[in-house]
This record gives sequence, C-alpha cells and structure tokens, in this order.
Amino acid sequence: MEPREAPPDTSPVTLYGEFTAIGNRKVKYAVSLTEKELIVQRLSCSPVQRNNKVQLNLEDCVGSRAHGGEDHSDTAAYFTAYFYPQRKRWMSSGTSRQRVEQGFRLATLRDPRYNLEEAEKWARAVRERSARQHNLRDGLVMSEPSRRRMLLLVNPQSGRGQALSLYNTHIQKMLQEAELPHSLVITERQNHARELVRDTNLSQWDALVIMSGDGLLFEVINGLLERHDWEEAIRTPLAILPGGSGNALAASVHHYSGATPVFGEELLISCGFLLCKGLVSRMDLVSIHLSSGSRVFSFLSLAWGFVADVDMRVRSTGMLEQLASLSGHW
Repeated sequence: MEPREAPPDTSPVTLYGEFTAIGNRKVKYAVSLTEKELIVQRLSCSPVQRNNKVQLNLEDCVGSRAHGGEDHSDTAAYFTAYFYPQRKRWMSSGTSRQRVEQGFRLATLRDPRYNLEEAEKWARAVRERSARQHNLRDGLVMSEPSRRRMLLLVNPQSGRGQALSLYNTHIQKMLQEAELPHSLVITERQNHARELVRDTNLSQWDALVIMSGDGLLFEVINGLLERHDWEEAIRTPLAILPGGSGNALAASVHHYSGATPVFGEELLISCGFLLCKGLVSRMDLVSIHLSSGSRVFSFLSLAWGFVADVDMRVRSTGMLEQLASLSGHW
C-alpha cells in the first residue's frame, strides 16, 4: 500500500520566527508553524539554498521539547521537534517511517529567561497541534492527550536475545522524545509477566506495553483475566512492540492502522510511532475451555492435534532439527 499524499496545507501561519541551527550559528532558518505543518526554510543569498524548503507534517510528530543552554555563559534557548515521516528506503523500494529531528537555537534577547519562554512556547505549540492531527481508520480512536504512565515488559530471550537491545536502540529514545514516562521490567522466567499483572496495582499505569513475541502478550492477557477485578483490568490499553521471532499480532495491528507493510526493525519503529501517538482499538479474544478444566484466552490463533504437536516439537527441539524430521509426518 503506497502512502497517500497529503493535500496542500492552506491553513494560516500561527507562529513565525528566525532562528539559527544548533551547532552552527552561521546557518539561519525561517520557521513557520501552521495548524498542520512545521515549515523550515534556510535563509541564504543563494537562490538554490533559499528554495530548499522542508515541510514536516505534524501528523508525523511524536514530540517537541525546549531547554536552556548547557552553561551559564550561553543565554540562548533551544527547541527540538521529532518526526517519523514515511520516506523512501535507501537500499530498497517502498517507504518506511524514518526519524527526522529538527532543532533550533533561539537568542532573541540577552535575557535567558525570555529566550527559554519563547522556546517553550514553540515546543508547546508543536505538541498541541500535533495532538490534534487525526487520520484514523474506522475502529481506531485516539487516547487521551494527557501523559500516559506505562509499564513496559521486555522478554530478554525474545528475538534471538535481541529484544532488550532493540529497546535500548529505538524504543527508549522514542518514548523520551514523546515524553512518555515508563517503568521497564525485564521478565526473568516463564509466566513472570502473567503473575505480575495478576497481582500488581494497575491503577498506577495507564497502559501495559509488551516488547516481545506473541507469547508474552498471551501471558499478560491471561494474567489480567485471572484477577478478581478482571472486568476493569482488561480495559487497560495493551500495546505490542515486535521484539520476538513471531510478531504476528504486531504486524496485524500495523496493517490495521493502514500503514505501508514493513518488517524487522522498520516494523518496530512504526509500532513505536503508533504507541507514541496513543492510537487505540478494540480487539476480540477467544475463550477456550480445556479438557483439564482450566480456561485460557487467545487473541491470535488456536491449534490442536497435528499442528499443535508440530508447534510443541519446534519449541522443544529447535527449528532446524524439526524441519529435518517433518518429512516423516507427510
């Protein structure tokens, strides 16, 4: 699915300023903010550079922040906006979400307090307008724009042991850019997540985020439904970030959002973007009563008989060994 080109932004400019680049005070930019875009144009005597205008859709923005100089001698203030627009891939066809950071130095006056107030005004305006940009499919709703406190569960064994590294490389940075506070829990054993969400006080969290394959989310859902207050607990928004070898639900959620199909780390970044934007949708569950008398809940698939035997053998003996012995079943 190719991304749809956004119509031209005809809304009026609500903020305008001329700032220098962070790290190079000789480079100056004219920056305009409309209801839908942040427009950046380099100020130069050269016609080529003067026509080099960047238009960033606020729909792709996850956050913006302002801060003062690092030492007392610097009276300037700074503001930075973080975007993840759809861009063409470097080495292959198609598009994927790619990080774009736009930062500026404000030194209108010698008064550092005034400069910081101005930078904060810009950062706040970018955040507020970004939060108002809705391009949602049927069934998708935007969560409340307030800061969401999240519990993030990572299975360090997922994805050939790379889940924690992927969190450190991509997700931690994205959540910081979006100013989303979260507590990280690294699971230590099977059913650790299940026991944790079953027994913890959920009122301190606005969302539960799972970074793993589909198995850890299975634990979390069944842990929630084992609580005495399960009817309320299951209303807690859940998020899945693909960090395992099987990421079928993350890919399904990504597809349902209408995004361009991607895989691997590109899928992780795109799902991280959905998390930062606070997009929420309802999901059906399947209730299964086993012959042992127990009850479990599934969200993706159900297998029994031959298919279940193959799956269990793959888990216990390893994929390569299992593939070598599959011929005996056919």
